[in-house]
Order: sequence, then C-alpha cells, then structure tokens
Amino acid sequence: MLIRFKTPCLQFLFVFAFVLLLGTGMGNAHGLVNPSGAKGFTVPKGLESAVNFWTKVYTEYTTQHAILHDAYDLNVIYEVVYLGERKLSHRSRRAKVNPVRKKYQNILSKLAKRKGTLGLTGEEKRVADLVKGSYSRAARNIRVQIGQKDRFREGIARSGKYIDAIRREFRLQRMPEELTVLPHVESSFQVNAYSSAGAAGVWQFTRRTGRLFMKVGYAIDERRDPILSANAAARLLKSNYDELGSWPLAITAYNHGVNGMKRAKRRHGDDIVKIVHRYKSRTFGFASRNFYAEFLAALNIVKDHKKYFPKVQLHDPLKTVSTRLKYYVHIDDLVKNLGLSKDEIAEFNPALREPVISGKKRIPKFFRLQAPASKVANLEQKIASLPSSFKYSDQVRSRWYTVQRGDTLSSIARRMRTSVRALKVANNIDNQHRIYRGQVLEMPWVNAKKKEAEVRVASFEPEKPKLYLKNDLTDYKVRRHDNLSKIARSFDMSVKDLIRVNSLRNPDRLKPGQTIKVALLNSSPASPEKLAITSPNTPPAPKKELVASVGPVDDSNGSGKIKIEFADSISTSKHFNKNRPAFMPVQLVKGSHKNGKIGHIAVDFEETLSHYADWASISVRELKKLNKIGRRSHLKINQNLKIPFYKISPDGFEARRQEYHKAIQEDFFNNFRVEKVVIRKLKRGETLWEICNDIYVIPMWLLSNYNQDKDLNTLAEGAPIVIPVITAIKA
Repeated sequence: MLIRFKTPCLQFLFVFAFVLLLGTGMGNAHGLVNPSGAKGFTVPKGLESAVNFWTKVYTEYTTQHAILHDAYDLNVIYEVVYLGERKLSHRSRRAKVNPVRKKYQNILSKLAKRKGTLGLTGEEKRVADLVKGSYSRAARNIRVQIGQKDRFREGIARSGKYIDAIRREFRLQRMPEELTVLPHVESSFQVNAYSSAGAAGVWQFTRRTGRLFMKVGYAIDERRDPILSANAAARLLKSNYDELGSWPLAITAYNHGVNGMKRAKRRHGDDIVKIVHRYKSRTFGFASRNFYAEFLAALNIVKDHKKYFPKVQLHDPLKTVSTRLKYYVHIDDLVKNLGLSKDEIAEFNPALREPVISGKKRIPKFFRLQAPASKVANLEQKIASLPSSFKYSDQVRSRWYTVQRGDTLSSIARRMRTSVRALKVANNIDNQHRIYRGQVLEMPWVNAKKKEAEVRVASFEPEKPKLYLKNDLTDYKVRRHDNLSKIARSFDMSVKDLIRVNSLRNPDRLKPGQTIKVALLNSSPASPEKLAITSPNTPPAPKKELVASVGPVDDSNGSGKIKIEFADSISTSKHFNKNRPAFMPVQLVKGSHKNGKIGHIAVDFEETLSHYADWASISVRELKKLNKIGRRSHLKINQNLKIPFYKISPDGFEARRQEYHKAIQEDFFNNFRVEKVVIRKLKRGETLWEICNDIYVIPMWLLSNYNQDKDLNTLAEGAPIVIPVITAIKA
C-alpha cells in the first residue's frame, strides 16, 4: 500500500517512528536483547558502599591481607590483618586472623552491655562509632575477606589471550559486552579454576548448569574452554534476562539461579537494592547478595585499568587454527603428525580432560581441534591426510571390576589379563595391599591406540561356586527393605551362592521375618548396622578408640589415610579411596520394557533424570513415565528408580555412570586435599546444606563418603557427623 503525505514534516515523523519501531519492539520480537536495557550498568543508589568495598578488595588489598568487616554493612571495616609474605595454609591463616576477630567480638559484646560511651578506650570508641545498630548482631556478623589485588591484576593480564574472542561470542548473541568482565569476578581468568562446589573454568559453570549448554563428560569438559564456555555464558545470561527482565537480576541469577531470583522478584519487585537488603533465603548468602556489586566494581576497574594497574600488560591474543574431527583420534598420533607436544595440544584444547591427554581415551569424534597458527598452518589438510589406521570409529570403552572377598591385585591382574603395575597406575594405588572388598577398580587397556577389534578386552573368568559346610552357616531373619544383593554383600557371599544355599525358587519374593541361611562372619552373624544400605565400594567401618591428643594429618601424598580430629576425645582413622564411585550398582529385576531388561538403581549425589536418560540412551519423558514421576516431583538421595535397558546394556550404563563419578572425584582431588577431618554434632535447626555450603564449603558427596554408616536424610539433633576439612592444592 502506498502512503502519501501532505507535508515533508509528516513524512519525516513517519520514517522516524518506523525506524524507532524496528529498533525496539520488532527487534525484541525476534529475541534480540537490547543492550540499552542495561542503562550503562551504573551503580544504583543504595549499593555505593558495596561497590566501594569490592573496589578496595580488587585494587588495594592483596591476598596477603585479611579484611575483617561486617557482613551486611560493608562500610564497616574493623581492621586489615597483614598475613605476611609467605603463602599460608588455610589453617595458618585462620590461626592468625581468629584472635583479631575474637578481639572485636569481645569489644562489641562489651558495648552491647553498656549504656553510653563513658569509660571506653579509644579502640572501643572507634568501634562504637563504626557500628550502626545492634552491637550484639554486629558481633555475630564479623566476616573475613581476603584481598584480591594481585589476582585481579594477573586476571587482567591473562584476559588478553581470550577477551577479543569472548566479546565476539557475546556480540553474536546480541548481548552487552560489559558482561564479559564476569570472569574477573568468578575466576580471575584462570582457565583451570575449579571450586570446591565443582564449578570449573573461567566462567565457573557447575556440571548441572554446564550440561544445559555444553558437553561435560569424562573425555571432554567444555566448561574448561574459555571461548566455548563464553558462548554458553552469553546464552545463560540471555535466558536469565528473558525470564527476569532486568540486568541486575539476570546477573545475580548467574550466581544464585534464575528460580531463586524469581522468588526474590515476587517478594520485592525488580529493585536489586531492595532484594540485596531485604530478601531472606537460606541460599541467598553473602556471595549472592554481593554478586552484582562485585560485577559493577570489576566493570569500573576494567574500563579504567590503567588507573588502577598502570604497569599491567595484556597477554597477546591466542592465534589458532581449528577443524572439526570426523573420527576418533589418539593424541599420540597427533603428536607425531602435527609436530606438537602433548602440553601444546592440552594448552590449545583445554576442554580435553586428562584421560585423553594421557592416552587412556581418544579425542572424540566431532571435537573441534585447535592448534597454534604459528606451528600448524594447514591443520584441516593434515588431519584429513592421517593414515586410515589412525582413524577410529569408536571410543575406548572403560572397564571396571568390583573387588571380591579374597581378591588381591595379583589375582585380579591374572583374571583380567593385565599387570599389577598397570592396575596400580590406572587406579592411583600406592600400596598393592590397599584394596578392599567392594572397591571398584578401573581396568587398564592394553593399547588404546589399537583398532577396537585388536584390543584384548578385559573379561571375567567364571567364578566357581563356593562350598559352604553346615558349620559355615547361620540363620538370618529378613528385615524390611532387605534384598538378596544387600544380604549377600553384608555376609561376603555372592547372590548365586545365597540362592543355592537356600534353594530359593523365587529370589524376588523375600518376606520380612523369613529365616534364611547366611555365611558366618568372624563366628557371628552380621549386626543390623552392617546391613545398612551402603555403597558396594564402602571400606570397612572404622573402629573408634580413645586418644590422648589429636591433630591434622597431611594427605598431600594422596595416600587416602586421614586422621580424624574428634571433639569428644574419640578419634578414628579411615581409608578414603579417591577413585571409587559412590553409588549402588544396577540390580536387574523381573519384567521388561520394549523387549529390554529393567534394572533398579538408587539415586546418588550429583545425579539427575537427565543423566540417567543420557546413560540409558532414552528420553527424560520416557524415564518419568516408567517411574510415574510428576512435573513437580524431585529426586531424593537413595530413591529407587527403574531404568530400561533396550538401547544399551546394564554394563554400558554402569560404565557411563562410573566415568561421571570418576570425573567428579578426579577434578576435586586434583584441586583439593583433605587437610583433616573433624567430628561435630548436628546443632538444632542446622541443615547439611548449610554445613556443606556455608560452614565448611565441601561437596555433599564428600560428606556422604565420610559418613557411610549414617542416613544423612534422617540425622537427629546432636548426631555426630564426620566433616572432611579441605584445602586448595593450587593457589
């Protein structure tokens, strides 16, 4: 339709309005995020003190300074403690800071009991003038923040390698480039950054969130690649903004989660200042409250970094060439044909995990391989010209073996056609006698470079049935929730032997109160405690003994032997195997699904329906339908689930599950060690979530592994809990 205008003025106004419409409403209709919605990311009124505090943390105080401050009023800084030139352990740092914290707690407690300021010392008057409000509350809210100036400066220098490519990813997603400073807050641009909560890479994605946007597995973990994870971060932030309609809330949701910020918005609107000061939630702690203020402080510093760090020099941008692999490739073959070292391949491909770099696994098909442009100018051509013997159609499969009663590394090595040395290397075993019944060992492959058909597959030799005499057996009364696997495991028997000894015609129909024959253990039947549901890889329960003194034991050598510090003068030692998974294996049951077998599993930490669906090669919807799981249902630890096996075998499912848990534990113990363990009693109103996230900052699965004799879901007030206290291996 042709529109005619009576005057040029009307024509101009129409064109202006049309252009404005294209730039706003129509642009958003196509899912574009308008950067102007960020309003320049200015500091909102009410967050000035928080932004000023974090500016000081990032530019005035180094990691050699501990800032004692109020957790809620960041204007209140009591003292800055100099920790010294030498890098201190967490324990030594606490020993230096705690007396100072105690001093101010005493001063505040004294002020809370007095009326007026007469008779106060100069220090007490200074504290009285600092604190606005309740002195008693202030005494409880003293917090320690370590300075970050040196790390922030190093982060600015490191960012030079990646920042151009990261900004390009954000531009492709039509996202504000200001958001690219978030790695300064999260990791100081350390590519190998890893938190005790399991967040990895410069963008600090957790496994659960990372899997929504990236590949996170045993062979590759794209969270570690700054550029791939930048694309994921841009999409996550865009999703947050679409859900919340506010950049301050979308950025805070990066730390706190979008559902948490939705709850905050329902209570206080989209005013970030009101949310920071008024929103109360168990999970909305100090880090979440301050995340947006940290972002604003980092943004201002980066924009004017020459003012704060005049001598800093940004690293040169990485210049790379890349190609997508059309088949699986072994790293040794790339080393020979590309003229690169393994270290160089690892540096330019940070998403490749240790099993690939060490050669236990092949570089996956469809992986985008990167190489330095200065060394490999024609990467795609070189990969295409690899001999056919270097191109594989499948990945190397992981093999596992569960240690049985009477096994030794030598007997396992003979049965599995490998060597004791190879077993020890594959499982980080420093003592060939340190294995235990139920431990899961990874079986080494003879040569991961060989064609699949040429590999000598580790296989079980059939076990001979054990002979049980009458004097070797005793009666056992079946209890609620017992099953054959659980009973057999508790009495060092196989399920087949248990069925044979009792002539059970229908093993699936055990009844509470039914009496069956079981093997004697140390001339006495197993106690009820021994029959508690535990992982098949659980080490023997430790014996308690009285001790005169206690103290931490260094576990830096990775021995897994920890001394436990016990508040009630009881101590114990425990072997914790860093390589064992923490879950119950598949138990096949009667019935079928789409002509396939059905198995039962018990839900373990860090597992979701999405994981089970991936491992079984089925959809989440199908899994929910089979288990009658509703939309609002949540998985619980030890919950029993049915898994159908018509697309993959139970062994294949177990292998994928094993690799998942093994990757979690490998990542954790590559970055942290258990400094000591302490035993504390559960306080009234205290939750395990608070213990793991607020008090000790440890993963829940680690807490569970040190408390395998307890049901963590039903702990009562006063129950003793073993707490592993961790310290970072890397700076």
